[in-house]
Amino acid sequence: MKASDFSQGNQLLRSNQLEEAVAAYQKAIAHDPSFHWYHQKLGESLEKLGRLEEAAEAYQQAVERRSDQACSNWDMGRVLRALGPDEEAVKVEETATEIEEKLSERRSTSQLSKLQPSEKEQSQNRPTELKDGIKKEQSSYWSKRETHIYIFAVRQIINKIGSSATSIIDVGSNGCPYIDWFSWIPERYSLDLRNPYKAPGVVSLTQDFLKYNPEKRFDLLTCLQVIEHVPDAEAFCRKLLETARVLVVSVPYKWKAGQTKGHIHDPVDLTKMNHWFGREPNYYNIIKEIESPVRRMICIYYQDSEKNWDRVRTVFKPS
Repeated sequence: MKASDFSQGNQLLRSNQLEEAVAAYQKAIAHDPSFHWYHQKLGESLEKLGRLEEAAEAYQQAVERRSDQACSNWDMGRVLRALGPDEEAVKVEETATEIEEKLSERRSTSQLSKLQPSEKEQSQNRPTELKDGIKKEQSSYWSKRETHIYIFAVRQIINKIGSSATSIIDVGSNGCPYIDWFSWIPERYSLDLRNPYKAPGVVSLTQDFLKYNPEKRFDLLTCLQVIEHVPDAEAFCRKLLETARVLVVSVPYKWKAGQTKGHIHDPVDLTKMNHWFGREPNYYNIIKEIESPVRRMICIYYQDSEKNWDRVRTVFKPS
């Protein structure tokens, strides 16, 4: 097994040299076909090339080698949904949800610590550079924040509505890496007043959102647990509406005033959100965590329509 093939593939993928990345990952697989992450990264490269059937097969190979990896299931589900019909995609997405729910119950942030003894031995035998890279990526996926149910819901929403989106911006990231989950979107931005998320393939912007002037409107925007901290919430929300075609926003729902440091608008409810945004969301849902009574509200705003939805709808159709 040559670690250099995998490392070279990652560099080529980051620089959007996709055909070359595919060749590098295929070489890595030829040396060690048992390692799931080689197949996963091959799938990402093939998907970006639009070779969806091959990408689905690569993700399937990753799932077969590590069935407890939710990210591979999510990626395979997204590709299957683009290929159609939806039945297979729904089954795969249900599996991914089950995996993530089990992980949240374990309260674990280290995926490597869950490996079976034989897998641990294999991991220990891999080059240090490769192990460090994998550990960094996996700790990003399974950080403490990402075990919350509202984050699972946001991820499902983006997978549903954004399969053909070409740009996304996360506003108020505070270093959180969940934008990594949407790696099929070619233009990914993270904006924060102090601590935007930094990673290959992500444009990191350290600035005041109210002073940000993007060159074009984004397809998607996420803003999770931010508005309650912003002094001029109304101006902030109106700027969110101007910045993207579709917004996915979460806020604490009816948390007691003065209970949480930094929250200056609690309690937040739908009436307050409607005032700030100047309109109702197309869709909203109240999410309760498994291990506590804490609730958050997720709202979707679709600029092309103000009609209320009874369920999350696909707004970006595959071309």
